[in-house]
Amino acid sequence: MDKHKLLSYCGLYCGGCKNYQENSGEYKCHGCRNENELISDCPTKACAAGKNLLHCGECTDFPCATLDNFYKDGLKHHALAFVNIQRIRIHGAEEWLKEQVNEHTCQCGKKLLWEAEQCCMSATDSSKG
Repeated sequence: MDKHKLLSYCGLYCGGCKNYQENSGEYKCHGCRNENELISDCPTKACAAGKNLLHCGECTDFPCATLDNFYKDGLKHHALAFVNIQRIRIHGAEEWLKEQVNEHTCQCGKKLLWEAEQCCMSATDSSKG
């Protein structure tokens, strides 16, 4: 098993994506390292994989114009990917992945998505007043 399968090249944490393989919906992405069909238009995968990089933060051209546009396109999780890459560059991929597992696991054991504000258990507890 690839220990980095949940780390996308651009800095997204695949485990926080609603389309990642555990979902029950129409799309079952396998993460950009193992997916071809759903991310066929991703410019960072071809570039980073072609340069044999673990992530774009290892590139001497980071952040390139393509990534800069991606990180600033107005989507919250794309902006988060930039923050993630900065953390990965400082702390390393393995440490960052451990952090992400903790941040994206609800108290009840379910996966928390990128846009989740809180654990479902916290929402239940706070509604009891």
